[in-house]
Amino acid sequence: MKATAFAAALLALGAATASPALADKHEEGSEKRAALTINSTIEELMSDEKTAAILEKHLPGIGSHSSYDQFKGWTLAELAPWSGGLVNDEVIAMIKADLEALA
Repeated sequence: MKATAFAAALLALGAATASPALADKHEEGSEKRAALTINSTIEELMSDEKTAAILEKHLPGIGSHSSYDQFKGWTLAELAPWSGGLVNDEVIAMIKADLEALA
């Protein structure tokens, strides 16, 4: 159910993508950081097996979402307004705790 809700909440993303400035925001500093955090882009988090598992745990289906290419350069905080409430402060805090536990 949560995965379906996430997919449905982001369906409108394709038609209402935020400004190009958001999409390009992370391209210039795309070097991979040693420690991935909630301030890393979704693409950076999904590029590592352990951090991808954390995202999928809290946001099932995020890596296979049809609009992934449109939001992969965003942070979780940037995705939150487009998620229909599925990416919220509580979820971000849980992801943050799991990421910190990896360190």
